[in-house]
Amino acid sequence: MSNDLESNQKPTPGDQDARLYVPIRDTENIKVGVKTSPSREYCFSKFPGEDYYHLLMHGEVYVTNGHDMHCLECALRHGFLTRDRLNWQHQQRDKTAP
Repeated sequence: MSNDLESNQKPTPGDQDARLYVPIRDTENIKVGVKTSPSREYCFSKFPGEDYYHLLMHGEVYVTNGHDMHCLECALRHGFLTRDRLNWQHQQRDKTAP
């Protein structure tokens, strides 16, 4: 009999790839970190429809673009990260298109 933890960790065929990528144009500007300080730090972006900044939690992975910290959801939404593993190929095609 398997426990719930094991069944939650096994990927199913329909699961989305969990890997994230930095678009090739931003590899020098983007830094990734883990929040380890106990201080209150907030994501630089607001979620759509919200009028407040959300707190980054201890142990949360975040992205910086310069001095601005972004949670992964906001970094994806603003294009600092992508799920497209072939993004480098798509950007080359975009540059050669008329």
